Amino acid sequence: MPPTRRFLAELPHRGRVWLAAWPERWRAWRAELREDPTVLWRTPAIRLGGLALAGIALLAAAHVLTAALTPAAAPGALQVPTRTATLYVACTNPACLTSFVTRQPMDFRDWPLECPQCGQPSVYRATVCRACGQWFATAPGSSRECPRCAARAAQSTRPALKAPSPSSDDEEDPW
Repeated sequence: MPPTRRFLAELPHRGRVWLAAWPERWRAWRAELREDPTVLWRTPAIRLGGLALAGIALLAAAHVLTAALTPAAAPGALQVPTRTATLYVACTNPACLTSFVTRQPMDFRDWPLECPQCGQPSVYRATVCRACGQWFATAPGSSRECPRCAARAAQSTRPALKAPSPSSDDEEDPW
């Protein structure tokens, strides 16, 4: 039989012997303590207990110091999450192009919304144009460019109407 199994098999017997001898050991230790009080600090159990208490005190001091040095949580940090979302939206109607903020439930999927300005169901989620800084939305499947910038670009590429040239009969006259 390996030594490990033998030790485990003898463990209950060793425990009974240790418990039976406990009162005698306790009396002997108390007598030794009366003769020499420094025995208390030389006992391994007392040393380990003292080290454990010192460790707990050190951890408590570190916790208090950390709590004192870290800033408190922001006033709104412990609020419950909202059930609505704030959405920036804009109308895709070329005659309207109104942008506004709306609050919808978090699970909202019923696009498009109705525009409060023109009354048409043409309101979608908006983004900011990098060129002009205006909010705009695009309907699904349409161009992803800003309608205001696109209108300006189309207007600048149109050929300008030529003004009527002065009559050429002035060139014939000598005066």
